Amino acid sequence: METIAIPFETDAADRLKRAAAEIGMSVEAFVASAAEQIAAEQEAGAPLSDDQIASIRRGLEDVAAGRVYDHDEVFAELKARYRR
Repeated sequence: METIAIPFETDAADRLKRAAAEIGMSVEAFVASAAEQIAAEQEAGAPLSDDQIASIRRGLEDVAAGRVYDHDEVFAELKARYRR
């Protein structure tokens, strides 16, 4: 096994930690799993569709325009909406 150190901005690292905790994984396992999945998809030659590319562009435009929600806002809304 090899260890690769990757620096993250503090807010990005915090988001990764929260996302990993939500599904019960360590942040290291979470990041490794995501990276391995992306690498496998690239090796498999899974190109993005035009719809996927357009969706990514829309998302980037939303980020640039400030139309984003942080993790806490999203989960608070989901919990309020689906509370039983």
